[in-house]
Amino acid sequence: MSSLKVIRMQNVKGERREPPRTSWILVSEKTVGAKNLAMGVNETYPGSMVPEHKHDIQEEVMYFVSGQGKFITEDEEIEIYPGTVIYNPPGKSHKILNTGDEVLRFIWIYSPQLPSHKK
Repeated sequence: MSSLKVIRMQNVKGERREPPRTSWILVSEKTVGAKNLAMGVNETYPGSMVPEHKHDIQEEVMYFVSGQGKFITEDEEIEIYPGTVIYNPPGKSHKILNTGDEVLRFIWIYSPQLPSHKK
C-alpha cells in the first residue's frame, strides 16, 4: 500500500519554459509514485502562452486561479478568468493565451499519467 505524501509548492523547483511560463509538477510518478494522475501549477506571463498541444490519452482539467486569457481549440475560444474550470478530453488540441497584464495562474490535473509527458 502507498503512503500519504505531502508536497509544498515552495519546496519544488519550477521548470521555466518557452514561450515564457513556469510549471511546477507537484504530483507525478516521479515525485510521489502516482500511477493514475499528475497535478501541478502553471504560471503563464503577460503576452505569453502555453503553445498548442494535445494529450493523446489523458483527460485534463484546468482550474484558473488568477489572471485573464483565452483557451483556444480548433473550434472554439473560451474566455478564462479566476474561477474558470475547463475539462479537455483526450486528443483535443488546445493552447492557452495570457491576454491580461498579470500572471495567468492555473492548476492542472491529468489522468492517466505518462512518465514522459511534458506540459
